[in-house]
Amino acid sequence: MIWLVITLLITAADQAAKYLIAANAEIGETIFSLKNVFSLTHIHNTGAAFSVMSGKMSVLSIISVAFCVGVVFYWIRKKPSKPLFCVSLTMMFAGAFSNAIDRIFRGFVEDYIRVTFIDFPVFNIADAAITAGAALLVIYFIFFDKEDKNAENNTQSD
Repeated sequence: MIWLVITLLITAADQAAKYLIAANAEIGETIFSLKNVFSLTHIHNTGAAFSVMSGKMSVLSIISVAFCVGVVFYWIRKKPSKPLFCVSLTMMFAGAFSNAIDRIFRGFVEDYIRVTFIDFPVFNIADAAITAGAALLVIYFIFFDKEDKNAENNTQSD
């Protein structure tokens, strides 16, 4: 249940931010800036991360929905219980879900967070959740997966 709450919070925060940006800024307009750190700048992205596959919204929508469906089926079948693994799946799911909402209902993804101290593409809360979730997943598999499998095998053999 906590994972559903986290999903709803991430999705709601991202969709609310997208709504506020779209309602208060023209495309390309910056409505807030913290000098040399970041700004809130309204951008439409018709691609994936870094505008990869720009203009391929149908394909990207299908990929987003397929990923979300896959995570739900995995969650139902495997019933994962390791907190770090569950957090990573939840964050990636929520980000993909929120961006899928944009792709399906808007035809583009609303991006608004611009990091100004480096040259980096504009992104949104959903993108940050996907990235953080993927990083946590890598950390889980590198540092914890073997320990978890060993603990499960020891429990089963006792």
